[in-house]
Amino acid sequence: MYHKSPRNYISITRKKNIKLKTGVSLFIVLICLLVTGCSQAEPQDKNKELIQGFLEYELNAPNEEAMRKINALDKSVEEQKEGGSLPLDSEYIIYLKDTYGPYFTDSGYDRFVMTNQALIFHGGANKYDYQTTVTKIEVEQNKDTPTNYNFTAYIDYEKKGNEKINAEITGIAIIRDEGIEKITYLGDKEMLRTLTKGD
Repeated sequence: MYHKSPRNYISITRKKNIKLKTGVSLFIVLICLLVTGCSQAEPQDKNKELIQGFLEYELNAPNEEAMRKINALDKSVEEQKEGGSLPLDSEYIIYLKDTYGPYFTDSGYDRFVMTNQALIFHGGANKYDYQTTVTKIEVEQNKDTPTNYNFTAYIDYEKKGNEKINAEITGIAIIRDEGIEKITYLGDKEMLRTLTKGD
């Protein structure tokens, strides 16, 4: 007949406690791993970040450095008209490449600059005496055409001496090789004309 001695009872109780503590610890560790694995944020889409960065620069206008480059280019052009032999302002070209190059593919950058889209909002803001500030940007990948990204930029538009107006700029950015190939502004054409031509 087997007798329970106090010593055997304590030994069995300790073993049960150790097993229980080990089991509970493993359970907690597994729960923590499960929770952190399932709750990790969705990885950011680099293309969305690229488009957002471009729009933030482009639509927070005017930018003082951009205006210095535009004014230097205008001065250079005037001097060339008066018979000066100055080459096209290379600082302006370098500024455009440094500013817009990281956002675009090579062919996208060339198209953007050649179609005079570069700094258009900054030049308009300076010329027509207004300020735009981006308040929010939404970028969504098109489900049917995954290289297309639809965007909406919410801006505050304020012409000096007038009330602030909330506006939306919508458009599509086409992405190729981790860069913008083409950007097209859509939506409120009247607001776009106001921003670029002062209408």
